[in-house]
Amino acid sequence: MMNSESLSYDFMVQAIEAAPIGTVFIDSEGSIIKINPAACVMLGYEAEECLHHSYYNWIYPEDVNKDKDRMEKLKSGKTASLQLEKRLIHKQGDIRWVSCMLSTARSKEGTTLGYVAHFTDITDMKKAAHQEEERLIQSDKLSMAGQLAAGIAHEIRNPMTSIKGFVQLIRSGAGRKDEYFDIISSEIERIELIVSELLFLAKPQSVKFERADIRQLLDQVITLLNTQAIIHNVEIITDFGEREANVEGDVNHLKQAFINFIKNAVESMPGGGELTIRLERGDGHTVAIYFTDNGCGIPEAILSRLGEPFFTTKEKGNGLGFMISKKMIEDHKGQVHVSSKHQEGTTIKVILPLSII
Repeated sequence: MMNSESLSYDFMVQAIEAAPIGTVFIDSEGSIIKINPAACVMLGYEAEECLHHSYYNWIYPEDVNKDKDRMEKLKSGKTASLQLEKRLIHKQGDIRWVSCMLSTARSKEGTTLGYVAHFTDITDMKKAAHQEEERLIQSDKLSMAGQLAAGIAHEIRNPMTSIKGFVQLIRSGAGRKDEYFDIISSEIERIELIVSELLFLAKPQSVKFERADIRQLLDQVITLLNTQAIIHNVEIITDFGEREANVEGDVNHLKQAFINFIKNAVESMPGGGELTIRLERGDGHTVAIYFTDNGCGIPEAILSRLGEPFFTTKEKGNGLGFMISKKMIEDHKGQVHVSSKHQEGTTIKVILPLSII
């Protein structure tokens, strides 16, 4: 007759086998010693293909070191279990996002015998969240393009007036035509630059990381926003230094983030003022970009809430612009820090890793 202990063990094994949650048992060296059908489905492998192989073989390479650090924390006894999100590599090569509960199995004496990982597939949820994020980014781009329209129209009207005047002079036969053509050509190039920047910002583009000089990106953004700043009686002062500051990033997303930071600064100074944009190379391989205004500032009580969706200090804002910009910088492995004093001004500090190529 089966005793209660063996019966309990059989029930436990059957429960794990039938569970819809993926379960993997890992020994102290990191090898899989037991895997249930639900986990096999997530990975696309048969159990026999996984047993006695390293657990890390199925983890996305960028997540392996994080996982090893977590294992060490569990092994040291600093914590009994950890909840985390990670990426697994499916047999077909697809990436599967999972929510994972990782816990330690110990002997009665407290020795670490191994680990138990419970997986819940959240790939569809991640995809939906990514699509919503892309929708918000595109919505913010279009909103930003609309808000810039008045300044752009003003910026384009000036060279158009010059071109019209010189065309009339050429028709009348007055003056040196070569000189007029040079000026007209210069004004057209100015218009092309402004229009291309606006179109680049507004149209949907796939994320593409490339090497770019932050100084050039900021110059291009300032070209786009300078008229709006002048209309608000704001002077933009730059201090980029002579050395290159190259980063690996998506040029469109970085520009969108910088435009948001500059627009916020300009709008915080309705009576005019100065916006200083300064680059500072930090220790190691980082560059810091400071956007410092002398506007209305942000009260300390609400400073910590910046970045929350739909929380804004603007009368007609929705809080999404800063939230999206902060997320874009973080996607570039960067950081955003805000310091402010009410009625004195605000500084946004953006830290980005420099390209080491």
